[in-house]
Amino acid sequence: MMRSIEELRRAMRDETADLAPRVTFAQVRQRARRRRFTGLFTFAAAVLVSVAATMTALAGAPAGPAPLPAPSLSAAAAAPTQLAGDTELRGTGPVVRTGVAYGTGEELVLRYSGDDMNGLYSALHDPAKGTYRRLGGGITVPRDGGFSTILELDDRHGGIVDYGVVRGADLRVELTADGQRAQASTAGLPGMPDATIFWVRRAGVAVQPTGAVGGPSPDLGFTARDAAGTVVATGGQVQRSDGEVVIADTSVQIGDLMRTGVTLADGGRLVLWFSGDARGAGLVAGSDHGTGAPTEVRGLGRFARPPFDIGFYGGRHEFDEAGGTKVVVAVYVGPAAAVTLGAPGATGRGSARWSAHPQLRVAWVDGVPAGDGWKVNGVATDAQGAVVAAYDGR
Repeated sequence: MMRSIEELRRAMRDETADLAPRVTFAQVRQRARRRRFTGLFTFAAAVLVSVAATMTALAGAPAGPAPLPAPSLSAAAAAPTQLAGDTELRGTGPVVRTGVAYGTGEELVLRYSGDDMNGLYSALHDPAKGTYRRLGGGITVPRDGGFSTILELDDRHGGIVDYGVVRGADLRVELTADGQRAQASTAGLPGMPDATIFWVRRAGVAVQPTGAVGGPSPDLGFTARDAAGTVVATGGQVQRSDGEVVIADTSVQIGDLMRTGVTLADGGRLVLWFSGDARGAGLVAGSDHGTGAPTEVRGLGRFARPPFDIGFYGGRHEFDEAGGTKVVVAVYVGPAAAVTLGAPGATGRGSARWSAHPQLRVAWVDGVPAGDGWKVNGVATDAQGAVVAAYDGR
């Protein structure tokens, strides 16, 4: 199927949104192949425009921006707590708790991904619930002499928090925001001894979400110095990381709950639903234990309303089943009458339409041996049984 120039532009923009500033074509191609045009879920940028004004208003200071110390409820820890052995936030080594509060009950945490390219993961941790909400954007570990993309969020306490990583051990990081200076809190990056992570809270306006047009932009600069005071890195490219969280917190369920009948490793049944607004929605996977609302497991991508009729896209999504096998989920949008997935050794399969937009179908296959997710294949067929699209699981 031929895609329009606008669709290709959208795909390119979102495929590069959380890469390092020096993006290569090889990186874009690799990400595009892996995510199967997840970038076409571009309504998120449009939704972020609508929340940008609210975010900026929360972040604004009436008498001119100036860096602020963190409030007592979100005091930056001089020696941050490290949660050892945690596996709910992917990565290597312990999770670093910054002590920076987000809204009510959540805290900004950081973790090394395990490789320089994926760099640093960030999330919101709720200690009371033991849950993590992954923040958007990527922080590639930079080379000597520079910062990679710096991420930013509105902490919902009237402040803006900028955070990231810089190459070098035991560095001091300083933020200049609209002519005012503030010292960042820093810590070593567990798993990478020659890198320093940092976070700093300030007043003023937040950077615009990806895809937003117009509005004020802060004048930000970051400087890293070694123990002797020598400048070893400078930077200033900042990207918002809390857009998906804001959307999730203001969204409502759209359409019916989709029940797969598949039992997950935690004993609950895999269920799927869409959450969003009039312009778009995210596909969410959850675990239903039959008592109360399902527990969200993770998001599977965002879709415009109506979604693009482009066939199979969004890649595959794997979940642990009871018994050590996997259930694999894929998405199709188009005119097909039926969508069927299969894999060697699989024991069950099914599909369901999104009741709000029936051209979108979610299909799944369960009982897939661990490690064989890439062997999943599928077809979309019309009412006469003719194949109109194929899926190879890669």
